[in-house]
Amino acid sequence: MFVILRVLRKSLPMVAKQRLTWILILVLCIIAYGTIGFHFIEGQSWIVSFYWTFVTIGTVGYGDYSPKSPLGMFFTISLIILGIGTFALAVESLVNLIFKRQQMKLMGLINVERSKHVVICGWTESTVECIKEIGKTAEIFVLDENEQVQKNALKNGANFVHGDPTRIKDLEKANVKGAQAVIVDMESDSRTIHAILSIRKVDKKVRVVAEVQRYENIEQIKLAGANQVVSPFVISGRLMHKSIDDGYEAMFVQDVLAEHTSREMREVKINPESQFNGLSLLEADIHERTGVVVVGVGRDGDLIIDPPRDYILKTGDVILGIGKVEEFEKLENIKLT
Repeated sequence: MFVILRVLRKSLPMVAKQRLTWILILVLCIIAYGTIGFHFIEGQSWIVSFYWTFVTIGTVGYGDYSPKSPLGMFFTISLIILGIGTFALAVESLVNLIFKRQQMKLMGLINVERSKHVVICGWTESTVECIKEIGKTAEIFVLDENEQVQKNALKNGANFVHGDPTRIKDLEKANVKGAQAVIVDMESDSRTIHAILSIRKVDKKVRVVAEVQRYENIEQIKLAGANQVVSPFVISGRLMHKSIDDGYEAMFVQDVLAEHTSREMREVKINPESQFNGLSLLEADIHERTGVVVVGVGRDGDLIIDPPRDYILKTGDVILGIGKVEEFEKLENIKLT
């Protein structure tokens, strides 16, 4: 109760200053005025009087109720004059408020109140593809100061927050603390490091994924606080090298990771209730039972590629598998997660 009173004490002065608040109070007063008047002047029940008030103010005119006395007629005239004007003012204010909030949202002048969203700091060539993938599962907010970035974000279905990703105040505006993850996608590694250091001042636990421009800066970005560092230029360069001969390795990566034409790669986490908890990969026999090929197992931040058949699965392990959508569905149906 004490907490509620404190919230009300802080919120009520702000609410009282809002024009719409006073208009809504005026609307309630008009409704009360009409209901009380019809009840005592025309002798109607409270429910009928309340209904009659709305019909009168709304100028619906069903004709089921009408004033019988001269005083009731004059009262109805006063209610029509007061009610129609007040309701029109309320509707206008409400529309203006909605329009204003929408304009502020488009301009990025909002404070994010969502949780489990994804914040993208900056914009590079990789951001568009990233938004396409994330947009299937979470809401996205792009934090940047550039007007062109704003246009790109809105064009690709993301929300935009106007601010500097290296400033703590702007990171708080994007609600980094409540985010599922923060992706740092800056045009320079120095700005990336600066942004990550600021993010860590706001929240030490939020997952931070960063794109690196130069391979030699990977360790520095990790030291700044990134959980995962991705180097797209190194990956694409090596794939192009692998394509000089037959190119099957590049075709595999393109098909599984980028295009998902036949199969895709997914992570599946083992929870305490999993029936595979405590079993070896040989005993679990995931490929035979579901069709999913296990290519790795993540544990405590380390990835074991091609784990041995006697590897024991336990709670918290993340299985990295390749398979079809229906094969992963089959995996979920046998309660792996």
